[in-house]
Amino acid sequence: MLKSMLYYLGVHLTQVYIISLKESQRRLDTEKLVLESNEKFKGRCVFQIFDAISPKHQDFEKFVQELYDSSSMLKSDWFHSDYCYQELLPQEFGCYLSHYLLWKECVKTNQPVVILEDDAMLESNFMQALEDCLKSPFDFVRLYGHYWGGHKTNLCALPIYTETEEAEASIEKTPIENYEVTPPPPPPPPPPPPPP
Repeated sequence: MLKSMLYYLGVHLTQVYIISLKESQRRLDTEKLVLESNEKFKGRCVFQIFDAISPKHQDFEKFVQELYDSSSMLKSDWFHSDYCYQELLPQEFGCYLSHYLLWKECVKTNQPVVILEDDAMLESNFMQALEDCLKSPFDFVRLYGHYWGGHKTNLCALPIYTETEEAEASIEKTPIENYEVTPPPPPPPPPPPPPP
């Protein structure tokens, strides 16, 4: 109700989605995080749980048929990187779908969203990092934490922890490579109209 009233008054609250499986052991912790965060960041952003897509989802097979093109994936740079070793498992595709459906919602509403997974831990500077992201010239900003390490040259990623915490992050956990996925080629131009 508060969100719809503020939206009506021209105040946009950033939507923060936390992806969580209904049957996850972390579900209660996620619900607690949502309640606490909505209180802590009241009037600035709104947290809510997005029920993750899993192979048990009623429309999972339909999603696979409509959205999964294994031949394209097998040609991708990502598939041939060190981080991939096979086609997506059903659980991995479900994770992808959860993010994909939220991005579709972002495009549909033309409003910024934050997408987190249920193992996310919000650092003390989360709100400042979010506000910095919203002011940035980027259309997409990847938030990341200690797990992936810090890359100061990665312009489309913004760490959500402080410089001091970054210095303390274990260098052994920092990946050396940073693979980029090649976008698909543009579609061919339409055929010319037949001569008169």
